[in-house]
Amino acid sequence: MPPTANQQLRDRLKSVRAAITEARDEKATALQARKDAKEAFAVAGVDINDADVTKSAEFQAAEQATAVLGRVDDRLADLQKAETGILDMLDESGPPERHNGNGPGARDELTRRTWDGARLLAEGRYRQALADGIFSSTAKFGSVLLGEIANREEMRQFLAPVGTADVASGVFPPDQRGIVSPLLKPLTLLDIIPIGATDSNSVEYVQVTAIPSAAAETAELTLKPEEALTTVDATAPVRTIAGWIKLARQALDDSAGLATLINTLLPYDVRRRIESQMLSGDGAGQNLRGILNTTGIGAPAFVAPDNIADAILRAMTTIILSDGDPNFVAANPLTWQSLLMMRESEAAGPPVTRSGAYLYGSPATMAAQTIWGLTLTANRTVPQASPLVGDANGATLLVREGVNVKVSDSDQDDFVKNRVTVLAEARVAFPVWRPASFAKAALS
Repeated sequence: MPPTANQQLRDRLKSVRAAITEARDEKATALQARKDAKEAFAVAGVDINDADVTKSAEFQAAEQATAVLGRVDDRLADLQKAETGILDMLDESGPPERHNGNGPGARDELTRRTWDGARLLAEGRYRQALADGIFSSTAKFGSVLLGEIANREEMRQFLAPVGTADVASGVFPPDQRGIVSPLLKPLTLLDIIPIGATDSNSVEYVQVTAIPSAAAETAELTLKPEEALTTVDATAPVRTIAGWIKLARQALDDSAGLATLINTLLPYDVRRRIESQMLSGDGAGQNLRGILNTTGIGAPAFVAPDNIADAILRAMTTIILSDGDPNFVAANPLTWQSLLMMRESEAAGPPVTRSGAYLYGSPATMAAQTIWGLTLTANRTVPQASPLVGDANGATLLVREGVNVKVSDSDQDDFVKNRVTVLAEARVAFPVWRPASFAKAALS
């Protein structure tokens, strides 16, 4: 009897799991090789600030070891993805994964708890205000109700039937039902950089720019080597990031529409600005100081004829040799596009001549958003010529106040125009604990 589809899937699952075990063994070997190469570089005493550091045998060995580890990580990620797909087809994926409070799932749960406008609308203040008619045209705050001249039913006898031409010409406004949320891009950097809290208006800390490296074997009765620690005093001020929008007063009477506004549009804009500041804020005025403008981040020189992947690998190696552990790459969407379009052999133009297979796989399949084993996130704030490679633990977004939403009819001429102002704001600080945990890849 031929095997059933489920039996074939189980056989395939066994093969994939065997390959995963083999890949994990290879990863352990690659990790040890990278550690050995890193120690060899440290012992060689090569100056990391030397322009020719990338030409040294020790640097190239470390770079090669990092590349091997990245390829193993990529293969392991593909195998694990295949395992998950087969389990889904078998409907044996098991109970939901539990998170330890630091993974993406935990961050999503934290986001739901922190940015939950539905919870805000379920509380007593909004419900009481709604019951009191505050959001209606007969509001009890900021106005005096003199009385009703004619009610709705009495007015109907004076109104002729409304036709489509009347609506189109603006004689009668259309019946508007809530707010339709537009498509919003995911803010992936906020899921990568750790988030904490602060109760202060300014965070003062010490950046470690060089760790001790003088420890050595010491004979008895001889002078032990003195360690050196290079530090820089730094301050990360808490900044307010805010935005507001004006709405017709009656729009707030629509609970669903208001929930959309609070849950999606205003918090999204505030969070998008926070993400932009984390990357490229210049620290001037009320700006945060972003990673790209922080003194001390790595910046290995461009080496011809490097492609995008080569340049990213050099930035990774720079971080590793500074005792960091890179885990993400942020690149401009156009840089990511060029990366996906790379082929096995290319000749410079114009016009550019391309031949051979795509390095990131066939266009018929979706390429994994990883490079050299690191998570790859596309962000238009990143300069095209300088993808950012980093160890996420080198910085933290500290929240002084989460997004607060306020409503008022007392701003400007809101009262006489029968509208309200909805304000959303957050207060955050962004300390970069260790600049050497980040590096800019040079593409030119």
